[in-house]
Amino acid sequence: MNEPLERYLRHLELERGYAANTLSTYRRILTDFLRVVTPNGRRVVRIGREEVGSYVLRLRGERDNSGKTIRLKLQAIKSFLGYAREHEKGFRGEPLGKNDFRYKVEHKEVESLSEQQIGRLLEAVETQGQQAQSRLHSGSGKTTLRQKQLFACRRDLCLLTLLASTGLRIAEALGIRLTDIDFVDKSIGVVGKGKRIRRVFFDLERLESTLTEYLELRRSLGLEHEYLFVSTKEYRPLGSRGVQKLLKGYLAKGRLSVSVTPHTLRHSFATVAIEKGANIKAVSQILGHANCSITIDLYTHLSNEHLREVMQLCNPLGTAADIPLEERVRMRRQHLAYLGKTG
Repeated sequence: MNEPLERYLRHLELERGYAANTLSTYRRILTDFLRVVTPNGRRVVRIGREEVGSYVLRLRGERDNSGKTIRLKLQAIKSFLGYAREHEKGFRGEPLGKNDFRYKVEHKEVESLSEQQIGRLLEAVETQGQQAQSRLHSGSGKTTLRQKQLFACRRDLCLLTLLASTGLRIAEALGIRLTDIDFVDKSIGVVGKGKRIRRVFFDLERLESTLTEYLELRRSLGLEHEYLFVSTKEYRPLGSRGVQKLLKGYLAKGRLSVSVTPHTLRHSFATVAIEKGANIKAVSQILGHANCSITIDLYTHLSNEHLREVMQLCNPLGTAADIPLEERVRMRRQHLAYLGKTG
């Protein structure tokens, strides 16, 4: 089944526009699935409910996979078998319906950082950058090393500020080329899921200044590279694992949870924006979601701090001043608009 699998992956890449990370995940899942259902590499011309059910039992029993992991694997398997039935001659797979092997997944609240926590994270990066600059200007030797340390701090500040202020996915941010940046419009073209292109804006004073300082340092070092974010090792494109590693270091310095990931900054942007009253459709477009329902499902939960504030402000036994009429009308309209989207 190796050749059908390769054809299927090419189909996902060229016709469906799947990202490289998604293709890698599908390859890993389906390679394992086919290895289990086709022992000794023998060719199988029929895979149906029995084989898929047996594989699911193995995932649950022997491997103790989570419900979320099993659901992802089933999604890949169903998609592949559907493709094989339609495009592979001699393959007589049993049709699997949308509701076959549906796997319930417990909903987990999306973790996010508050504005204050984001500020502490960026402050930790700025502090390390100031220390690197002082060492460089001290003239104590090791100039090349000091330059790389300063470069890394300026790059990290630019990257983390960008993630926190635009909600970009980490793959989208790392895929930015210098030619994607429009300094007149103050916007960046990014390629999202399904190779959908959208523009995000950097005309925020703090974000624009960190981007400008980083690019100026790049030029002063004579660094010419098509990608915006590069590593200090041979100046290759920065990878997502490298970002996770550097982020953990700054989290520790800022005394924040080390379980935070680059994707947490995306969640934080969306949560803070919605709590501040941003239009959900606008947030959805900024995030690059295919439709508003995704944004609503993921981000219409509210932080405990926001719930506390609402309770104190609107409680019949509270002592807070009444909300002005125009503000109440605005809030009611926003609430009705939300109900219209969810209904």
